[in-house]
Amino acid sequence: MITVVSGTNRPGNRTLVFANHFAELLRSAGQEVQVLDLAKVNLADLADSLYDGERFSEEFRKLQDRYFLTVDRFAFFVPEYNGSYPGVLKLLIDAISVRRTDDNFGGKYAALIGIASGRAGNLRGMDHLGAALAHMGAWVLPGKTPISSIHQLLNGDEVTDEKTTATLRGLATDLASAGSVS
Repeated sequence: MITVVSGTNRPGNRTLVFANHFAELLRSAGQEVQVLDLAKVNLADLADSLYDGERFSEEFRKLQDRYFLTVDRFAFFVPEYNGSYPGVLKLLIDAISVRRTDDNFGGKYAALIGIASGRAGNLRGMDHLGAALAHMGAWVLPGKTPISSIHQLLNGDEVTDEKTTATLRGLATDLASAGSVS
């Protein structure tokens, strides 16, 4: 199972469009995939239990179990916020790291896709996130994927740029085969 994370809670974000597009590419390649949209996650109830996994709400336990503990691969779509990745994604990662710490990312594979309206495709943010995930035991795939000038690649809520789709299709193949020995 692969979890595709749309790493922002900003209303009306375009990151989710790319995350859903990637999920469809994975499904068309025969992969079992689910999308975690951080815009739909209620992180407010973490305030009292942020560093105490035993006090997590049942809703948050189910989210961690479903999207992190029971999967072996991740694709993180991370928009550029202030030269890094969104704080809400950092909050989520910090929160789940106190409950079943090694089971969240240890030995699992992660693809990183940066999303930006500017030119760099969030390269710096992917470096920051990649370092954090590697620290927690994830195998971060080489060749981070920056996607820049995103508004030029979309028609409404659809990715229409063929080069971007081809790049994401190649990444989907890489992620699906990560850890396989030929």
